Amino acid sequence: MKTNTILQNLMKEVEINDYLELSRKSQVSELQFYRLENNLLDHIPLGVLKKIAQVFNISVTMLIEKLENIDDRDSGTKNEELTTSIINEYQRETISILESLLLQLPTFSYAVKNNPDLPAIRLLPLLEPLNKLLSSWEIDSIGKVGDIVTYNPQEHELMDYGDDDNPTQVEIRYVGYRQKDKLLYRAKVSPVTINNE
Repeated sequence: MKTNTILQNLMKEVEINDYLELSRKSQVSELQFYRLENNLLDHIPLGVLKKIAQVFNISVTMLIEKLENIDDRDSGTKNEELTTSIINEYQRETISILESLLLQLPTFSYAVKNNPDLPAIRLLPLLEPLNKLLSSWEIDSIGKVGDIVTYNPQEHELMDYGDDDNPTQVEIRYVGYRQKDKLLYRAKVSPVTINNE
């Protein structure tokens, strides 16, 4: 099956009539669709393919499989190449987001070793790329260090119980993380003693 036929079928499924409409909905240049028609899939960035896949309500992997028509005898090899290609592009995107952290952190570490009195607050801007990466992966933190919150056993892990294994209020010692609805790490917390004097 030709790529343009595959694209046309995908467009019909989501009631898109032409490349102009697909371009508007995906915020991708029409040029990219003509590249796809001419089997130039390798020349299209992963980010562009993600936008197109979102419009079609399918995964990027599924889109690439459809466009490469991976149902022939060489499907095992093509699947491996596809997986390797996606992993490589993913790594390039991640490195691009973390670039300033990767470049500046070793220099900062060297400076701290040679000058232990260097204010740690200078490290905070270096962490911004990491926050950007987490945001792009839709990973959110559970609380902030030092926050005092109501204890939630689904999101919190008690570090020290003391006398109370089910406290009302806890202080966040280490943040936790969730990605959309999936819990990745519970926030580590300590019970807060409330003085009723």
